[in-house]
Amino acid sequence: MASRRIINVQTRLFLMIVFFTWTLTLAFFMLQYTRESEYKVMSLDSRLQMVNARVIERLADGGKLTPGLVSTLAPERDSLRISVIDYNGRVTFDTNADSVMANHSNRKEFREAMAHGHGYTTRRLSSTDSREYFYSATRGHGVVVRSALPYTHSLLEMLRVDSADSYLIVAIAIIMTIIAWMAARSISRSIKNLRDFANEAEFGDISGYDTRSFPDDELGDISSHIVNLYKIMKETAQERDKSLRKAIFEQREKNRIKHELTNNISHEFKTPVHVIQACLETIETNGGALTPQMRQELTDTAYANVKRLCSLLSDLSTITRISDAPDRIGLDDVDVKEIIERVAADMKVYPPERQMRIHIDVPGEVHIKGNASLVESIFRNLFVNAFNYSGGRDVTVTLAGQTADCYKFSFADNGIGVPEEHLPRLFERFYRVDKGRSRAMGGTGLGLAIVKNAVLFHHGAISVRNASRGGLEFTFTLHK
Repeated sequence: MASRRIINVQTRLFLMIVFFTWTLTLAFFMLQYTRESEYKVMSLDSRLQMVNARVIERLADGGKLTPGLVSTLAPERDSLRISVIDYNGRVTFDTNADSVMANHSNRKEFREAMAHGHGYTTRRLSSTDSREYFYSATRGHGVVVRSALPYTHSLLEMLRVDSADSYLIVAIAIIMTIIAWMAARSISRSIKNLRDFANEAEFGDISGYDTRSFPDDELGDISSHIVNLYKIMKETAQERDKSLRKAIFEQREKNRIKHELTNNISHEFKTPVHVIQACLETIETNGGALTPQMRQELTDTAYANVKRLCSLLSDLSTITRISDAPDRIGLDDVDVKEIIERVAADMKVYPPERQMRIHIDVPGEVHIKGNASLVESIFRNLFVNAFNYSGGRDVTVTLAGQTADCYKFSFADNGIGVPEEHLPRLFERFYRVDKGRSRAMGGTGLGLAIVKNAVLFHHGAISVRNASRGGLEFTFTLHK
């Protein structure tokens, strides 16, 4: 890290202090220069205003102006130029006769005098004699009197700002720069000692380090605290490592128990068992009234659900391994509509009081490359969830849209829905909105978790909301 350091701490601190010092000095210098310059200008303007007042007073008494009379009004200014301008800007008198007919309504000092009673222009080139003048104008009764002085050497000397204060400001700034260098050097020396200590603490043993070597100031206090903290960290390092190993072991054990519990509880996934039970109960209670054909149909349905139960148990184990070895799950061409219709047909085994009307709005050519068993588990679990818990009468499966990459499906019922606070957790494993009712219906809390994992396996996303017309609406995508 030291090889990358271009400017050391001492130099950086010094440059920072010098920057602020000279910035402040320059700002103060500019302020002082501006104020001094303005004072000189205002002083000159005040003197010319007095001359203008004399001329206005002369005109008010009915006197007429002549160049000779003007020289008596301001005898100390041989080069002083007096102009009398009416309110329309026409020059009615000027000590320079060539400019008597010129219009001056657009001149700055004239406009200010008309607006505020007086005005001035510090420097402007005269159109008559091509000399630069300082103009000062005063509004009188019906006229504006303007006096002007050319920028001669004496006028420039009068307006020049005194540089004595500037030298004093620069001297103070130089002294502050020297003090800044001394302060930066002192602070950097303490920082160097602290850096040496840090290097020793990183690469060596400082158990016997003498903190009295640090200065008796804030940096010394910080260094002493660092020494004490390092000793404490050294003493507790082994205990901390032990705690970390224990935490890692506990986390791995939790993951192992979670996977084991998922496999153990899979046998409680009782939906296929309910179908088998319904078939067998029908045969048992109505055996004498059943025709051989009806008995065979019930037996076939029970046998099909036994195989489906084995398939679901296998799917649950597969989903558990999705994050660990997804490549082990086979992919084929899957006809989604055929799966939806097959699952919907299986729902007819439910007793009449729990039957729901199923509406399928999915076109025939909806194929994806995926796992048929997982796709079937998506719709089967959604159907079972609606039949068992929605309390509605209708289920609607819709192809809500598609893009070049995926199909978007909507699965909705018109039941009672779910309180909003439960919606974010519906896809959690083993989570139940109504624990007693779910267990009574044979649920394990895994159905919607299986749905979510199957959707994610097919590179899709799923969400759920309470529909405006009532009931739940699941929206999910399956990658083509």
